[in-house]
Amino acid sequence: MINMVNRAYRGLKHKFPLGPKNTYVAMAKQGLSVIGESYSYYTVMTHLNSLTSSLSQTQQAHAHILKTGLSNYTHFSTKLISLYANSLNFSEAHLLINTFPNPDVFSFSTLISACSKFNHFNSLLGALHQMLSHGLLPDSYIFPSALKACAGLLDVRIGRELHGLACVTGFAFDSFVHSSLVHMYIKCGEMIDARKLFDRMCDRNVVTWSAMVAGYARKGCVDKAKELFEEMTSFGVEPNLVSWNGLIAGFNQNGYLSESVSVLCRMHSEGFVPDGTTISCVLPVVGDLQDSKMGIQIHGYVVKQGLQGDNCVVCALVDMYGKCGCPFEMKRVFDELAIMDLGSCNALVSGLSRNGLVDDALHTFMQFKDQEIELNVVSWTSIIASLCAKWQGYRSFRAF
Repeated sequence: MINMVNRAYRGLKHKFPLGPKNTYVAMAKQGLSVIGESYSYYTVMTHLNSLTSSLSQTQQAHAHILKTGLSNYTHFSTKLISLYANSLNFSEAHLLINTFPNPDVFSFSTLISACSKFNHFNSLLGALHQMLSHGLLPDSYIFPSALKACAGLLDVRIGRELHGLACVTGFAFDSFVHSSLVHMYIKCGEMIDARKLFDRMCDRNVVTWSAMVAGYARKGCVDKAKELFEEMTSFGVEPNLVSWNGLIAGFNQNGYLSESVSVLCRMHSEGFVPDGTTISCVLPVVGDLQDSKMGIQIHGYVVKQGLQGDNCVVCALVDMYGKCGCPFEMKRVFDELAIMDLGSCNALVSGLSRNGLVDDALHTFMQFKDQEIELNVVSWTSIIASLCAKWQGYRSFRAF
């Protein structure tokens, strides 16, 4: 009997290298090696091993596993959970894991990891709740994914509960979990809690430093953001593009226009090359300051660096020239667009209106409408406001 089981095990392991030895031994004892020789079973195993199986193929494999009684083996069911989740069918994955008599941490980790990968944060927290209801605790792999979900949903309440659980279980001392807690508090705007954890970190890399700096900048804490930025360099951590961009964007969001521009100037003087994200963050500031001279210089840099293909940059240029009272330059930039998008169309209509070219704005708006560009509330509000502002309110109703 033992020899027969071993031979069956070796045959199954060679043909379907899927799982641990005890799974195959159990299959051999039940005579499932016969099924293993069938073409249909081979097809099922192929789908389970594939990361590109369609939903219908996954469902076929699931049906065959139920028919043959293989659903009792957690290994196969966990594979199915992964396939369902990767095809974004999280409801099936949740239902499947509920059928497990004794689900383990690995099964839930598979589902949680997939939810995190596709940013399905509500599904992730639902899976976490299921896991805890089974008396299973998160590990160093699950905690970061769960904290990412809290940050994505801005749910600091659950984030704090996970923080407490991490402290009780000892995972709060894991560097990856610790870093995830810092990032969660930053995203939720809880800078005091984030700073406390940050100051306790033994290994603070450029990513965490940059996140803290950007967090302070977004909260409008200019002095603290600058202070921490200087402290980062004094600790021998060299800022990268993310560090600079976070500082610029944060100051921009809070109306610290001159601070945002000065950071760009310093960044350039220290030899860092601004990218499309940097330019997109700075151009609105230049427009609000109505500094056309600087805007032209940045436009020249965009051409020099070959960033004209970045729609976000071009849209920001159109908006900047409109705010600076340069409608000709604004129209020229728009005409050079390779692909028109809604943002650039809105920026052009708004810019023409802002510069008193109401008829041109209305004509352009109608052209976009005729070209079946999907205009949104911003588009309609912009043209109606411009017509009303010029005492042509009766014409605004004609736009409808």
